[in-house]
Amino acid sequence: MKTAKQTRNYSVIIVSDATASNKEFTVSSKLIKNAVLAFSFLVIFFGFIIFSYLTMTLDKQKMKRLEFDAKDKRQKISELSSTIEILNKRLKNMEIYKERIMVATGLTSPLALKEVGSGGPEFGNAGSNFLSTQEVLPAPQSLLQKDTAPKAADIRDKAQKIEDSLKSVEKFVNQQKLQLAATPVIWPTRGYISGVFGNRVHPFTGRYEFHYAIDIATQLGNKIIAPADGVVLVAEPKEYYGKMIIIDHGFGYVTRYGHLSGFNVREGQRVHRYDVIGTVGTTGRSNGPHLHYEVRYFDKPLNPADFILDSQ
Repeated sequence: MKTAKQTRNYSVIIVSDATASNKEFTVSSKLIKNAVLAFSFLVIFFGFIIFSYLTMTLDKQKMKRLEFDAKDKRQKISELSSTIEILNKRLKNMEIYKERIMVATGLTSPLALKEVGSGGPEFGNAGSNFLSTQEVLPAPQSLLQKDTAPKAADIRDKAQKIEDSLKSVEKFVNQQKLQLAATPVIWPTRGYISGVFGNRVHPFTGRYEFHYAIDIATQLGNKIIAPADGVVLVAEPKEYYGKMIIIDHGFGYVTRYGHLSGFNVREGQRVHRYDVIGTVGTTGRSNGPHLHYEVRYFDKPLNPADFILDSQ
């Protein structure tokens, strides 16, 4: 038969000073084993509690950071929403101004203004297909739930279309400026009209014929100026015109100057409006100092007086 396992005991002797008696305790190995197990359990238990506490603390800090980030993002989305609202209003106004400019320059029918409305700065009734409040911007609340990138891209596309249209307007206006600069709209010299454009009795032949110019009577040697920008095609004497200048202004406009006493330009020279090109004379078939002045549009004679805008 197996004998029962004996429990091993341990004696603990506490030695004090010489006058006092020693104290002795007997502790069984089982008690020591249980004490070690209990201590280990307590260490594990309190360790778990400390770990849980630290984990909860870290989670709270993480939650606070997430809440802060979420609040910051909501604020940024709100700011972005306000910015898009402002951009949308400005784009709507730009579209209306663009339409008005295009109508003013003749690039668009005046009926186009009905499509964008008129009135005050609110432009609340603007119904342009080019920009629409419903199709450009959602309400700010929806911006908190939906991605704003497509809306921003849509506004960018609208802005690009407006920019392209305004570039076309700018190109047209610049073209108009060039054409205006090439249109003979000032007096080539100072004097009075002694011969009108149209039917007249020729001073030399006495016959009734058409006069394709105006004659400006003035003092001998008076300056003759270019009425528009252009290039000198001819600067030489001609049989009937005497000393003659022909300037090509572009856009179909050509001007002719006859009976000059002298030249201040040469053939091929570029001139600008108000440049002195010659002096009044009486060369060629002429009965006194005057300037024979013609305006032709694609070689069709026109009345020069119809082009002159400035007064003498």
